[in-house]
Amino acid sequence: MKQITGVMNIHFRNSLTWFAAPAMIMSLSFVVALVISLAAGRDAGTYSGGMISIYIFMFVAGTVMVKDTFPLALGFSVRRVDYFLGTTLSILAINFVWAVALTLLSFIESGLTGGWGLNMHFFHLPYMSDGTLLAQFWSYFAILESLSFLGLTGACMAQHFGQIGMYAFFIFLFVACSAGALGLTYLHNWSNFFAWFAQHSLSALALWLIPFILVCVLLSYALLRRAVVR
Repeated sequence: MKQITGVMNIHFRNSLTWFAAPAMIMSLSFVVALVISLAAGRDAGTYSGGMISIYIFMFVAGTVMVKDTFPLALGFSVRRVDYFLGTTLSILAINFVWAVALTLLSFIESGLTGGWGLNMHFFHLPYMSDGTLLAQFWSYFAILESLSFLGLTGACMAQHFGQIGMYAFFIFLFVACSAGALGLTYLHNWSNFFAWFAQHSLSALALWLIPFILVCVLLSYALLRRAVVR
């Protein structure tokens, strides 16, 4: 247990990566959206996709977190299983904090300030913010976790196979998603695809991410068990 908490301390020591930097990026997006809302006026009811920056950032952070910390941890004689457990718990804790923050900001925006007095929708968005605060929290948390662990899987690919392994992994995912999109286009099935999404809440769809997260966790561990220190 001591080694696991030690690994978590290694990750949390870089608070700039996990908290300060994404907060700064999202704050900048918020200021830009605020200026646009001021220019448009309250009656316009502006919507911003700036919150997506936190999701992109957590994915990118997941892809780089192993490179520096894995050799350091092994240098302190930390077992690979303890390193992986500490890393996994760190990701869970970090995304828990962010999910709580996003839920609170969504509540403040919609329930207390009326869109910051400008009818602006930055944190509280249609569909994504539907349901109770608990449902919103779960949606944020599940999406953040899936992206972070997807990034971690790429990082473990790089640690095991080298950079070419990570590139091949993400190229494969891109090709698979592109093939699915082309298939929907060829079959003229996009309307049914979006209709299916509309029939389910985001919090319900987020449950489908649990198997995906588990696959990423198991694959990452399998890769890291035999990864070399690069």
